[in-house]
Amino acid sequence: MLQNKKTSFSLLLFQIILCFKMAKSFGLRDLKGHLLLFFKYEEKDLENKVLSEENYMEELMFKELYSTFNLGIPNQNLKFHYDMNNYETYISEEFYFTKRSTTYKLLEKNDSKGFLSRELLDFSENIKLQNFTFFLKPKKSIYINSIGLNLYSNNINNSLSFLSSLKKSNLIQQKVFSYLFGDESFSDSKAYDGQLLLGYYPHDISPDFDDEGLQFYSVKDKFKKWSIEFDTVKYNDDELANKIVEYDINLNLVIGPNKFRKKLTSDFGFFKEFIDNKKCKENYFINKKDNETYIFYSFDNDIQFKEVPKLFFYSKELNETFKISFADLFIRYRNRYYFKVIFKKKPFNNWVLGQIFLNNYKFVFDLEERKIGYYKTYSKENHPIIVLICFAVFGLIFLIGYCKGYSYKVANKPIAPVNIRKEYEQAPIDNNNNKKENPKKIKDKKEKKE
Repeated sequence: MLQNKKTSFSLLLFQIILCFKMAKSFGLRDLKGHLLLFFKYEEKDLENKVLSEENYMEELMFKELYSTFNLGIPNQNLKFHYDMNNYETYISEEFYFTKRSTTYKLLEKNDSKGFLSRELLDFSENIKLQNFTFFLKPKKSIYINSIGLNLYSNNINNSLSFLSSLKKSNLIQQKVFSYLFGDESFSDSKAYDGQLLLGYYPHDISPDFDDEGLQFYSVKDKFKKWSIEFDTVKYNDDELANKIVEYDINLNLVIGPNKFRKKLTSDFGFFKEFIDNKKCKENYFINKKDNETYIFYSFDNDIQFKEVPKLFFYSKELNETFKISFADLFIRYRNRYYFKVIFKKKPFNNWVLGQIFLNNYKFVFDLEERKIGYYKTYSKENHPIIVLICFAVFGLIFLIGYCKGYSYKVANKPIAPVNIRKEYEQAPIDNNNNKKENPKKIKDKKEKKE
């Protein structure tokens, strides 16, 4: 009896754990009018490569997100990167062959951008975009296949926008997108690094996003990119003059304004001591994507910092102070440390933040309303407490139910069957089927035989 009691309790505990493990996916709302596109990071495996300092920083600068879709009939499987700097979509002739497709249509020639084209884009068996519009670039161009997610001005033909095409085809409800990383992902598939949600706000789909904590920043008309002008930007206690921040999801580093670089290298700057002791080197590399020259800093392996500075970005509209520690801005490669903030050699007054920022904070981008939404992080901080409370409540409920069930069993009364989801039907079961008969029943059987 004691063994059965332990087994029953173990089964109940196992079911509780599974319930909480699967609760996230159970809580997702299946709304029509949205797309969930799975993406991966472009793999570079820099740790196992022997590169010069310049080549290493050039390779480290971008960590592109991409998805693969079928294009045209017969299908050509293409890799697409997501681009927050352009609103148009580009495809290179190096990867896509128009002569092989029966559905390709040439619309017009644009001398600066390529051939304006139309094709059939196949997301899945049941989801297809008939009028997928893009610019076809020649093989020699630096363009890779990219889907544009940037803002567009009102005087531009917005039919070239990917989100506009999706909405016009009734594949999405709103021209809204958000990147879902890590714990915020709607799926735990190890085959992908995250998802791009199109068409709805994340809180419309998942209860993990708190709409009551959602704050908005209206992107100013003068900005041609997804940008926020913060009210205050501080380096420790020093307020910095440059307050405009641009976003680039593929950027694996931070691009800083020139004034910040001068502050770091000035007589009392954070880098000055290491530069004087020749433990810090200033160097350059050329980025082939924009043909810009960038300044970067590398340090000897034995350096020791007396302090760890921080960057603070405060927005009144978003009601939040965003923090970046310098400890997160250094990376080690082949016995040297590299500062992950780089600077354009040409005068540049803005910040450009990428995955270092967007991976740690929950943002959503509304193309239609030209605004950026931010989910405050306090709901995430309270999440462990909520889980513990839920565990305690569920444990108490099941304990009471178990005690009642055990008392019924002692009284030889049948226990009502428990309905569980199919996912839990593989729970461990007790293989010990040897049951002891009631002594009274054995005695009755003997008397009947006699």
